[in-house]
Parts: sequence; C-alpha cells; structure tokens
Amino acid sequence: MVAQVFVDDSGGKGHSRNFFLVGLVSTSERWGRFSAEWRACLDQRPSIQLFKMRDAASLSGEFRHFSVEQRDARLRELAQIINRHAEFVLWTAIDLDAHAQTWGELPKPLSEVYFWPFHTLIMGACFDLWEECGWREPFEVIFDEQLVFGERARQWYPLVQQILRRSYPEEGKILPPTPQFGKDDDHLPIQAADLFAWCLRKNTDDPEAKSFEWLLEELRDVSQSTYCNYYDLDRMSAVRAESTRLITSGEVPQDLIVEARLIRRHRKK
Repeated sequence: MVAQVFVDDSGGKGHSRNFFLVGLVSTSERWGRFSAEWRACLDQRPSIQLFKMRDAASLSGEFRHFSVEQRDARLRELAQIINRHAEFVLWTAIDLDAHAQTWGELPKPLSEVYFWPFHTLIMGACFDLWEECGWREPFEVIFDEQLVFGERARQWYPLVQQILRRSYPEEGKILPPTPQFGKDDDHLPIQAADLFAWCLRKNTDDPEAKSFEWLLEELRDVSQSTYCNYYDLDRMSAVRAESTRLITSGEVPQDLIVEARLIRRHRKK
C-alpha cells in the first residue's frame, strides 16, 4: 500500500486571475476502490466518458445532454465518492498579476507559472504525510499530463529534493523518487482533482459569483492540508528577496549552486 497524490491544475495567463494546482491524497488501495466507483458513476445514463468540471459547469462536451438537475445530481454522487476515499486535499495557488511582477521576471523555467506550485505542492504533501498521517515510506505523486511545463519543472526536482533533504533529513526520506505524469482518462483520481481545482480557482477569481460553492460544501469529509499555500504579491516578493539573500550571502552550499547552473546550461543545449 502506497500513499499517492493525484494532481490537476486550473487557470492560466489570459483567462483567469489565479492559477491553482490541487492534489488529492489517499492510499493506493483506497484509490483503487475510488476508481471503480467513479467509473461506475460516470457510466450511468446519460454516460460520461471523461469528466471535466468546465464541461459540467457549462453543460457542454460530455455534459451536453444533461439538464441542470441531472448535472447537479451527478456531481453530488461524484462528491460522495471523493468523500469516501480521499484523505485530504492540498493546493498551491498564485496571483497571476503578482507573478508577472516577481517570479515572472526570473529566467526560465523559474519564471513559468507552473514551476513553483509544482515543487511547493510536493513539499507540502511530504510534510503533511509525515506530520499528520505518520507516513514513513516514499509516496507517489502523479500530475495531469503537462508535455512542456511539467517536464521543465521535473528537471529541477532532483535539486529541490537535495535541498529539502539537507534541511529536513527525516522528512526528506519519504519524497517520491521522481514525480510522474499521466492522462486523466488513465488515472481517474486526476478527474477528482480537476473538480476541486476548478471550483477553488473560480471562487478565488470571483468570490461574489459563488460558482458551485455548494459543491465544495458537499466535499466536507475531505480535510484541507495545513500546507495549502496562496502566493500574493507580498509573499512572492518576500520569497524572491530571501532566495537572493541566501545565494549572495553564501548560505546556499556551493555544490547546489553549481548543480543549478548545470541544469540551466543543459536546458539551453
């Protein structure tokens, strides 16, 4: 039995105010039961081949033949399946305008919207599993497929892994060997993460709209991690300033600085 984190994203430059990366955490055994129940629910008539929350919200795509009442009833059923099997939800979000003024000015891929949430979510899952769940074996993390930004972020994971293990040697032992990527039609828990990510992002973009706020209330049995993070302008500016200070002061070990330069040089080739 393995602890597994399934992750999906919502939002991006040009069509939202915030970007969210959301992970749902449970054990492989519970995720197996979840997947069987989720698939059976989707197969009910009218059937759904691939769940996307944006389709449910707009009654388009796989939900084009649904009435509002049918859609809401199906969403409640899916929420109950998540309630039964997900241990907790973890998210990292950033204000996109603030990102453009801070992290967005860094060299690629550090400037990419996906980069920092990718690493902070993995670290948050590590600490929560260690502290709250008593987990002592390496966990797995599976992100929705990201052919460009995901692979660029993953190239830096070994360095981030080293940094975390030096600062937190015990907790660092349970970090995944490498993050994985998969399609949401192959990994059904990613579809559940999509539901969470869309609802959280829409209600953060426009709190007054209360977009499917009732659906988040249906998910009351899924606890929220204490390592959820929202990065606004002040926080991103502080992180950037502290990172610069650590490097210039010599507090970052030289071998890690050299490795970062090698990764950057390799990407340019």
